[in-house]
Amino acid sequence: MNFFELEAVGGPWSRRLARRRAGFDALPWHEAALGVAPEALAAARWVWTQSAFSEYASAAAFAEIATRMLAAGAPIDLVAAAGDFVADEMLHAELSARVAAALGGAVALEVDYRKLVRPPSGQGVLLQAAELIVRTSCVGEALTLPVLGLAKAQATSPLIRRVLTRIIRDEAHHAQMGPWFLDWAADRLTDTDRSHLGRVATSAIRDFSPLFGAACGPGTGLGVLACRDYDAAFAEALSRRVVAPLKTRGIDVSFDAVD
Repeated sequence: MNFFELEAVGGPWSRRLARRRAGFDALPWHEAALGVAPEALAAARWVWTQSAFSEYASAAAFAEIATRMLAAGAPIDLVAAAGDFVADEMLHAELSARVAAALGGAVALEVDYRKLVRPPSGQGVLLQAAELIVRTSCVGEALTLPVLGLAKAQATSPLIRRVLTRIIRDEAHHAQMGPWFLDWAADRLTDTDRSHLGRVATSAIRDFSPLFGAACGPGTGLGVLACRDYDAAFAEALSRRVVAPLKTRGIDVSFDAVD
């Protein structure tokens, strides 16, 4: 186990990201913590530290997706998008970590870098790619969007609103990849494959739900969601953004998981 931390070497490698990082340094980093109670700051620091790690893990997931898609002979534009999403997620991890720092510093978080991505269990490169995409894009990213949208709507800090606006812009594309890939792969997937993907989606919902729920609290306007609003928003997102699109493509989610 290691403590989670981010670093950059600079030089030409940072310059490759200069255009995508434009405006980061100009964000109002010093205003978010002003006049905020210590307990509210502590809750927000924990949420944004967890967010930074989640974005880091999502980068690993999209890197693995790109690799499996290449092995499956997926369309070159979808493969390129998956690779590009790795950079998006690393920038989101940076933004989240900088928010945590602006609120008083990230919390200590022990992680196992060897277990960032759950290995697919399906047989064959196409099903393995589809499994990773269902878990990451069709469930994880699809649920992330409305949760972030709710956090943005409740934000009282200009910094938090602007950071969430940037992250939401990218995550919308990440969630869209899942249906596009499944539509391309439709004639290549069997009914047995779809049943397997339904179990993968069900398992992913069970895994992701408590992670999202952990970001709920009294509501601070700093990215910590008010629990009184969270449950209904999450349930609606689960039904409309996850279960319905998968069902349209012949992939059924267990109702036990939805409940």
